[in-house]
Amino acid sequence: MFKLQQISLQKKLLIMMLFLYFPLPVIGWIWYEKTYYAIESNAIDSSIEMINQVNAHLETYFSEVERTMLPILASDDTATFLNHLNDDPIDPITRYELSYRIEKELLSKIMLNRSDIYGISLISDRIKATSSSSFMLAEERYPSYLKRIKYSDRFTIMGLETTPSSQVIGMAMRFSPPQSGLKQGMLIVDLKRDEMVRIIQNVHVGKTGFIWLADSANQVIYHPQTDTPSTMVPEDYLKGMGRKQSGTFMINTPQGKKLVVFIRSDRNDLTLFSEVLLSELNQKIVTVSRISVAILVFLFLLSMLAASGVVYSLTKSLVKLLKLMKRAELGDFTIRAPSGRGREIDSLFRGFNKMVEEIKRLIEIVHVAELREKELEVKKKESLLHAMQAQINPHFLYNTLEFINSNAIIEGNEKISNMIVSLGDMFRYNVQSPNGPVFLSDEIRHIESYLAIQSERHSSLAYEIEVDRTVAAGIPAVRSTLQPIIENCFKHGYEKHKLRPGYISIRDSVKDDNRYILEITDTGKGMSLETMEFYNKAFSHGSPEDLRDNRQDESRRSIGLFNVHTRIRMLFGEPYGLFISVSNETGTTIQLSLPIRSESRKENYNELSDFVS
Repeated sequence: MFKLQQISLQKKLLIMMLFLYFPLPVIGWIWYEKTYYAIESNAIDSSIEMINQVNAHLETYFSEVERTMLPILASDDTATFLNHLNDDPIDPITRYELSYRIEKELLSKIMLNRSDIYGISLISDRIKATSSSSFMLAEERYPSYLKRIKYSDRFTIMGLETTPSSQVIGMAMRFSPPQSGLKQGMLIVDLKRDEMVRIIQNVHVGKTGFIWLADSANQVIYHPQTDTPSTMVPEDYLKGMGRKQSGTFMINTPQGKKLVVFIRSDRNDLTLFSEVLLSELNQKIVTVSRISVAILVFLFLLSMLAASGVVYSLTKSLVKLLKLMKRAELGDFTIRAPSGRGREIDSLFRGFNKMVEEIKRLIEIVHVAELREKELEVKKKESLLHAMQAQINPHFLYNTLEFINSNAIIEGNEKISNMIVSLGDMFRYNVQSPNGPVFLSDEIRHIESYLAIQSERHSSLAYEIEVDRTVAAGIPAVRSTLQPIIENCFKHGYEKHKLRPGYISIRDSVKDDNRYILEITDTGKGMSLETMEFYNKAFSHGSPEDLRDNRQDESRRSIGLFNVHTRIRMLFGEPYGLFISVSNETGTTIQLSLPIRSESRKENYNELSDFVS
């Protein structure tokens, strides 16, 4: 069992095919032999049935002849003829008158209706006859016929007889008419062979087969292949028949084996023979059988060849795939499986190619991620350096702003004082650690400083922030996310259309799907529906490069928004980020979606430190 497991799949399939296909020809040959024997038996049975029908037809024919003779047997003239001739001799004139009356009244009428009867003779015990043909010939045949008749009141076929004009089949019967008491006579009927020959010749056995007839003395009565009817039945035929009443036997001829079927009739003591070459008897059936076997053998070989080809192709493809997989295990991901090897194998090869391509892609992604991680580390160090540089002397900047604020207060310029205070708050927020985590409440305080400065610049500006500061204090956010959105309101909602800043509102809401929504609304002129759908599609699936390729002008003004969206999406994943819910002539509303609870790791903040608008 262990050795069998070590054999390759290709050899296993080959062994299986040998065990499967080798017995099939043997079974086919046995089936052919059994079929041939069955066909031969059916052919023999058919020949026996046919010769039985011919024999029955002949017996019917002789029975009809017997019934035709009944008027003679029951005639008063027949009884008178037998009584007078068997008693004291009568004068020739009386005998002549009686014979003439029998011939004219009985014999001639019967022969007139039966053209197959050659002659009818009536003979008394004293061998005195009257006949429609020759009474002398009848008297000569009487002694020999009397010895051969076995039963009274029943015709016996005496065989072939030679008359002056032709050969006939003689049949005789010993009888006693009811009117004659115990006086017996003999009725001899000579039949022409034509009717019997016609019955026999109407039956065809194969192409060259035939039926012939012999009497009880084994003398041939009719044979289609000889002109001498008096020929005797051959010895080998008699040996094959033995003492059987009917049966079959085979004889060898130069043309091949010949089937001989014989039957001895109990009724008329004739023997019918049927001869036919065995090859002719079942030639058509055997030919069809042989053609069927040849077709089956051809289909078997064809299917075996096709199956062998399929198995070989399958195992060859599997071996090829195994070699490719071993190369892939060694790290060669440039290999590709060939195509065009069948639907299943081709599908398997395509799957292998996709797998190799996916592994290669994932390796490249991991490699790029490693490079990016190293790049982020470098940028982190650079940002930390910049932050350190920015913090070298922050007290100088703070003191300067405090000095300007003090002078503004002394001069009574409250406007400048408020702007300086707001600017200082923004400055302190921006110079804090850029990689540190922030919350939405920090962003809200930062944007309040920004809007305070803008409201001092634009007297027409009114803003409103309706945010639950307690909830916002627990919402994680990304540094500098609100300022680009508010700046977008000023630049594209008002300044682009030469409108004075009007109204900006910031409101929050909580959704059932664990999302915190912050809505920033302005009253400037919004964008077209097509442009809004373009931006929302970019927020869902695109990238900044897609925006640059498709809409150069819009991409320059939307890259800050997209950076905000990208940083949120990279830190928190889907479905968080930006979405433009409304934009028309009355204003624009941008939704900022953030998670209520953050499961991100702290290092994600560090990776996003350079995505600042």
